[in-house]
Amino acid sequence: MSLQSAMEFVNRLREDQAFRWALGECRNKWERRRFVITEGYRFSPAELVCATSPGGDVSDDRTAVIERVRRQNHGHGSYAFM
Repeated sequence: MSLQSAMEFVNRLREDQAFRWALGECRNKWERRRFVITEGYRFSPAELVCATSPGGDVSDDRTAVIERVRRQNHGHGSYAFM
């Protein structure tokens, strides 16, 4: 998984309207996962959360903390997107 991949994905969502529309056409989280992987992106839910941080605090350490808290509070499958 890659924080860099998550950041590239977020940037593409912001810049590429056709990509946004194609992702929006996915009917459920399984289709979204397949679409993201098919487009060449590999990242964890925690990396995606970190990449979209409004404060710009993007780091592998922050990703590890987000993942640890997510697992403690919600288990492994808690994110709707991923």
